[in-house]
Amino acid sequence: MENQPIRAYGSAKGFHKQTLERWLGLSEVDRAALLDLAQGLKLGENHFRDFLDWLEEIASRDGLSFRDVLDGAALARISSDPRLGRSDRLKRMKEELRRLRFPRLARLEEEIQRRVQEMKFGPLIQISFPPGLEGGGLSVRMKAASHAELEKSVRELAESLEKKAMKEIFELLSGREI
Repeated sequence: MENQPIRAYGSAKGFHKQTLERWLGLSEVDRAALLDLAQGLKLGENHFRDFLDWLEEIASRDGLSFRDVLDGAALARISSDPRLGRSDRLKRMKEELRRLRFPRLARLEEEIQRRVQEMKFGPLIQISFPPGLEGGGLSVRMKAASHAELEKSVRELAESLEKKAMKEIFELLSGREI
């Protein structure tokens, strides 16, 4: 692959010399895969560097080319979904790459989410945890339009403390797999 399309793209987007040199230093197959990705998602330099970093880590760990990673079922499905606009495609591609980059973390997040859903809180209670499980905690948000609603939600939350699923959530948040 000739480097001119890469140089033209980098120039048009205002990429720094270091980013462009890093891109040009890749194998032909990886350069081409990144060009397709960058053009398809109209990536600026910051998003481009994120993709470059993550793809390098995944490809190196798994012994794959960038094209192999990007042609994986989940990423291919996202990139070819006509219902998604550019920003939704970008967001979902980054989420999926993060899952591939950190498979253990992704499993922990899925397990926590499954247990939160198991507890079937009413619509007035929302349980969330930070992306990447940063801080190892969860947040509880309650809404109430009356004293009775608040009392009911507090009771529901208090009862959930005795459930196995709630205890397992905190074990998972601490990094222990169950």
